[in-house]
Amino acid sequence: MLVAYLDEFGNVGPYIEPGHPKYGQHPVFGYAGFILPANNARDMGAEFKRVKTSLFKTEIDKSSAPAQWERKGSEYFTTGSIAARPEQIRAFRGLIHRLRSLDGHLFYYGDEKVPGTLKQTGRDSQAIMHDALREMINRLCTHADKANQDLLILMDSFTDKTRQELAARMYAHIYSRRRPEMKRIIEAPLHIESKLNSGIQFADWICALTARASHFQLSPGSEFSWAAGHFRATVAGGFTLESKLHLRFGEDIHNSQLFQRHSARHAPPPGSVADRVTNMAAIYAAAQRQHGGS
Repeated sequence: MLVAYLDEFGNVGPYIEPGHPKYGQHPVFGYAGFILPANNARDMGAEFKRVKTSLFKTEIDKSSAPAQWERKGSEYFTTGSIAARPEQIRAFRGLIHRLRSLDGHLFYYGDEKVPGTLKQTGRDSQAIMHDALREMINRLCTHADKANQDLLILMDSFTDKTRQELAARMYAHIYSRRRPEMKRIIEAPLHIESKLNSGIQFADWICALTARASHFQLSPGSEFSWAAGHFRATVAGGFTLESKLHLRFGEDIHNSQLFQRHSARHAPPPGSVADRVTNMAAIYAAAQRQHGGS
């Protein structure tokens, strides 16, 4: 059996363009993490805990609950932290090498969001999460089927009611999608508190780096060129074949292409930002009608 540890990356809210005062946070929303044989999951968790304890011993020792202390990936992979603490680069590279030695793979699936406000796009956070989560499950099931293995998906827990309702909807998707690979998943994604599980914490670090790499690929002027500079060689060949970033126009980004040194963003269509937002919203609506709104 294979076990996948996953978390969210990017941002689920509306997006218009880099630097926008309200809607400029991140152009992508998706899920990322890692997948490996179940009998190697404990070894990977132990290695992550060892590395985390070595890097942040002072902070952990000062904590009132050291066994539950965690360093969020959003803090680990800041531009300042990476520049000031090169040992974090070495530590993460070591974790990826260890994952590969345990027959594990990195994984991501994300969608570039339709630019615009909720009113302009008609795409609320639940729709964005639903599409990404459904495609993530499909792709991991395909990976498991190729390996002739069953699949269990573990994800970070949440208290948000929208996400809870969405998780429940995944049961219907799993049982209604009549494709042979869907039989590989033994349960809808299970949710675990990240502070209690090293695998989920490692997935959170992977998500943070994936968010930096995808921001560099799609956001002109992004500060995160270091994601490819420091980690391209380490992650090369380490992703499942099903890992993908779906783009609104141009060729999708697959596997290790996410960490290429040059931005994959093609020149946007001509016209003002407002025109592009309106055009993309119309294109998306037409596509939804063509596919029956699925």
